[in-house]
Amino acid sequence: MRSFLRRGSAVLLAAVLAAGLAACSGDSGNSSGSSTKGAVDELDAPVVTTEGGALRGASAEGYRSFLGVPFAAPPVGPLRWRPPQPAAKWSGERDATQPGSACVQPGSIVSGGDSGNGSTTEDCLYLNVYTPTAGTARRTLPEQADQGKLPVMVWIHGGSYINGAGSDYGPGRLVTQGGVIVVTINYRLGAMGFLALPGLSSEQPLGSGTYGLLDQQAALRWVQKNIGNFGGDAKNVTLFGESAGGGSVCAQMVSPQAKGLFAKAIAESGCALRGPTQARAEQTGAALAAKLGCRGAAVVTCLRAKSPAVIRSASSSTGTSLTYAPASGGPVLPTDMESAFDRGAFQDVPLLQGTNHDEGRLFILSLGFQSLGPELYATALQRATGSLAGQIAARYPLKKYGTVGDALGAIVTDATFSCPALRTNEAAAKRTKVYAYEFNDPNAPLPKIAGYPLKAAHAAELPYLFDLKRLGALPPAAQTLSKQMIAYWTSFAIDGDPNTDGAPKWAEFSPGGSSLQALVPTGAKPLEASDFATDHNCDFWAQHPTLSLRS
Repeated sequence: MRSFLRRGSAVLLAAVLAAGLAACSGDSGNSSGSSTKGAVDELDAPVVTTEGGALRGASAEGYRSFLGVPFAAPPVGPLRWRPPQPAAKWSGERDATQPGSACVQPGSIVSGGDSGNGSTTEDCLYLNVYTPTAGTARRTLPEQADQGKLPVMVWIHGGSYINGAGSDYGPGRLVTQGGVIVVTINYRLGAMGFLALPGLSSEQPLGSGTYGLLDQQAALRWVQKNIGNFGGDAKNVTLFGESAGGGSVCAQMVSPQAKGLFAKAIAESGCALRGPTQARAEQTGAALAAKLGCRGAAVVTCLRAKSPAVIRSASSSTGTSLTYAPASGGPVLPTDMESAFDRGAFQDVPLLQGTNHDEGRLFILSLGFQSLGPELYATALQRATGSLAGQIAARYPLKKYGTVGDALGAIVTDATFSCPALRTNEAAAKRTKVYAYEFNDPNAPLPKIAGYPLKAAHAAELPYLFDLKRLGALPPAAQTLSKQMIAYWTSFAIDGDPNTDGAPKWAEFSPGGSSLQALVPTGAKPLEASDFATDHNCDFWAQHPTLSLRS
């Protein structure tokens, strides 16, 4: 039996909320760590050799960190909008005590981290490795572990595919309490990572519109080649992420090029997010090119001559959320995630997936809809849902929710997150092991913005897993749930089963009437899938599964 370890951790520099669709990001920093059965004393060494050269990281009680490690060449000049290329080697010891630059992005609503104030730097393909040292708490590894090496968790940040950085997240408690290695990564964002054009597609066989996904795969290949030198097990890699990061996790489950790069997957609030089709992405790319004065046969050359700041400015005002996101219908992402799961066209690795009870409230706040008067409810519904407005108003009567913001938040939650996640879990469970959850702490310690209670909003679970400097330490009421969640996540990383001593049992999800795990402040407990579906009106949304809410 595995032990549910309760070892304290330091509050570290990290991020706040790298939320999805036009939301938030955070602060960065180092973290703390622990060890696992079979770990060796070399885990204490602050210098590690990789295929690129030696890295000198930082050591502290219980952990090591190696920051700003290049996993691919800077995608600049002729490498802009091309698949990532190998990073250059170096001689001597490379300083690995500071994170690399965040990728080109406009910045986030909630600033404070490496990515919070925006970036115009294309030289950004770096990752960060956080490892436990040998003298801290130990945890039993599965029998199939590679000579006592540690499980590895690779984190993909969220941020609507336009914001965020791996160093925005301090994984100290995951490392110290869970006894795992955590790797956080950057990937190209916005138009720099997801621009599609016929001219770009013709340059190489993997097409265009998915450069960010290819960056993530390059980071995973770096892990496969190098993580053993940090004490990690390359055969036991769990890919996990939130929002756009959760969508990326499931996209990698679908992508043929990612096969074999990870053994397990955790998707938080994003697996079924729909990006553009290849055709739609190319229309958006053509519109951006025209806006920048690039047309004709030399359109690609013209675009590569533009500065990152100019491209960022022109693309940030184009379209709405998820305009720049992984394009489906090409070699890297043959179809959208929900369709692929329905057809069984995905890697059948164990999947832990869930959503938050009040996802949509963050987006209602970001759009300024929380203060709309009741007289504007019908108008807002018409704008967001078109011809379905009347049916939706009947299912979500204003008198039931009290305010327009509350009603619209419930609609966004149910249509965009809760019900698509339930459908995806049901489809995935036909082929692979699935564990489903709903996070529901109505008093999650999120920043207070405009006096609007966010409750268990999008990204509310992040401070229960990561150290987020802007939020400080978790309040006592949240610490029990945080320890349970960290135990679940890291136990799943060990052997594909979240169950562990000291935390309530979590039943496997199966198609047709099984349960989810309700992650609530009083302690995790089962939640019947039928009750979840009723709470989120999933019978209604099953009739309209492809509805796209317009902002």
